[in-house]
Amino acid sequence: MKTAKNLRNTYNELKEVFEKLNYKVVLDKGNFNTGYCLLEHEKIIVVNKNKPYENRVKILSSILSKIDTDDIYLKPKIRELMISYKN
Repeated sequence: MKTAKNLRNTYNELKEVFEKLNYKVVLDKGNFNTGYCLLEHEKIIVVNKNKPYENRVKILSSILSKIDTDDIYLKPKIRELMISYKN
């Protein structure tokens, strides 16, 4: 089991990857699931602040697995997470 600090660090690393891919990651509270969309030509991912870091990491990894990342460097642990959520 990963520690809370490790999960927080992984979450922050995933956010950095999305920023490199020109996605805006927004952290907000509410009764919704995390997801991504295109809003007026801006790629946005809305992350639910009420969810624990473990859920945030899972959903961001899942979203990342659906995006073309061939043109950027991904740390091995981020790539492994992405691959594990590819299916």
